[in-house]
Amino acid sequence: LYGDAAGLPPALILAAGDEALRDDAVRMAGRLQAAGGDVELELWPRMFHVWPMFARILPEARTAIARMGAFLQGRL
Repeated sequence: LYGDAAGLPPALILAAGDEALRDDAVRMAGRLQAAGGDVELELWPRMFHVWPMFARILPEARTAIARMGAFLQGRL
């Protein structure tokens, strides 16, 4: 949040709507965007911190991982 955001690579920020780091994710996306960066922010309601790690049991986690893959494919 406090460093120079200019020239950073594209970023996809996924944050749980109810997690403690939600506001930091929103602020970071704003900083990247203000610096002219390619950034997408997605806030996932009713999710918890690191929900994509539960892909074996959580459909939303599998969706988040697919979203990450699509983001990378669109930029590589």
